[in-house]
Amino acid sequence: MVGGTRDVSLEELADVWEHNRVGPLEQIERIRSVDAAASHAGVDLAAASPLADGLPGLIRAVREAGDEVLCAAVETCAKGSSALAKVIMQCSLDDPEVLSTLRRHVMWDQWARVGGLAPVGRLGEAAIAMSTVQYLVIPGWAEDLRRYQTLMESLLSGSPTP
Repeated sequence: MVGGTRDVSLEELADVWEHNRVGPLEQIERIRSVDAAASHAGVDLAAASPLADGLPGLIRAVREAGDEVLCAAVETCAKGSSALAKVIMQCSLDDPEVLSTLRRHVMWDQWARVGGLAPVGRLGEAAIAMSTVQYLVIPGWAEDLRRYQTLMESLLSGSPTP
């Protein structure tokens, strides 16, 4: 992460993911297949990644965002985390439909499972900071989070899911 995705090949990452059992093997193989197809087509996915420049690139993205965009990113991520906590506390996650609805959305894997809940204190601040960076650098991520927030709000209000 410090040096960026250019420093580590996707194949190396996939090997580590597989060795440490991070994610289903089918998903890791699918990532390998996409990387191989892109490489065969002459596309370097690592260089095209928003994380290509690592920590220096992430810092640059935050600095260049401007106050208004940065504040909107932090606010959206904090509200999203709050909505996720409310859904988990107020809705019965034993209800297979609620959990299934949450899990069907792309943001379940991209955000909710890996930092969407921001606990009080330093860990929560770190979670919001990481979400904010994703909001700023990953194309489409902010829109996906907003759609997920709408879904969570509908679950909280008991209205039909969009």
